[in-house]
Amino acid sequence: MSSNIYELLNDIQTDMGSYGIEEANDIENKRWKKNVSKKIGVTGKKKKRWKPVAGVCAAALVLAVGLGSGPLHYIVQAAVKSISYDIATILGIKKDLEPYKTVVGKSVTTNGITITLNEVIVNEDEILISATKEYDEKITDESKRLIGERIYINGKSVSDSSSGGEKQEGDHTLVSISECDIKGVDLSQTLDFEIQFMDYDNTRDTWDFEFSASGEELAQSTNTIELDQTFTLEDGTEVHLDKLTDNPLGQKIYFSTSTGECDYDLVLRGVDDCGNPVEFTFSRWSDGVGRMNISTIDNGNLSDEATELHLTPYAVKFPEQSGRLSNDFKQAGDEFVINIR
Repeated sequence: MSSNIYELLNDIQTDMGSYGIEEANDIENKRWKKNVSKKIGVTGKKKKRWKPVAGVCAAALVLAVGLGSGPLHYIVQAAVKSISYDIATILGIKKDLEPYKTVVGKSVTTNGITITLNEVIVNEDEILISATKEYDEKITDESKRLIGERIYINGKSVSDSSSGGEKQEGDHTLVSISECDIKGVDLSQTLDFEIQFMDYDNTRDTWDFEFSASGEELAQSTNTIELDQTFTLEDGTEVHLDKLTDNPLGQKIYFSTSTGECDYDLVLRGVDDCGNPVEFTFSRWSDGVGRMNISTIDNGNLSDEATELHLTPYAVKFPEQSGRLSNDFKQAGDEFVINIR
């Protein structure tokens, strides 16, 4: 695997078991220290995971992981699986998402880079963004720009936290997928969105897109199941699974902890009642609420015939300092059953 952090995305394997992060080179370390550290703040005594500066979504893997954020299994592994502009294809979802997505297809050129906003999907408390970045010159380590997004709804900044990844296609093009959390907004109605891509090296370079979208149809298709399952981590922290949501975009399990913190990478592994393997991986931790998303990379989405999930929790402590994420997961509780239909 290359030690160049930008090439890392091209080298990541789709096998979850091989997931790891390598150190950045000197060029990227200087850029992070000079630019990103000014924009990402940590408050309180303990670091909060998945907490970029308000209003900025980190589209690049290097931005999120480099700042000690949580694991990016769900969306980064998806983003590097194949080159595609279609969100469903990128995420390995075989269901028809056409009724739920907004195809934007607009392009903006600024300072030698043309960004095309391909399509977006508004889902529950988040927005998924597919975009391409076309460079006038050949992409190199020195010329590649660190670009993230600000999300506005009806003129108000609403971005909360994010994950994402990108992959290079040819000498001039990057394909990216971003998942940005949005809080405090009723996404079931039609809203005016603005997505502003911003160059972290030069914040005056922006690419602005405006469109209207609604998550109403997807919201109507979402089934919410209340959960009451608890397991205990090695340090005594209790993890309480609160609810599962299920819609054509996938399944999510929301959880909380007895301490209000989450210092562990969590995975739920098992099978459905049809015998198909199922895995939920850690996606978010913000303001005392965590989320695990179903991983569609190896197994695809949940079977329509499945009515039960038989899952076992596994956990591994996050490194105290930045560095490689451990894959030494240990069972953290007994198998339990979720009735989903």
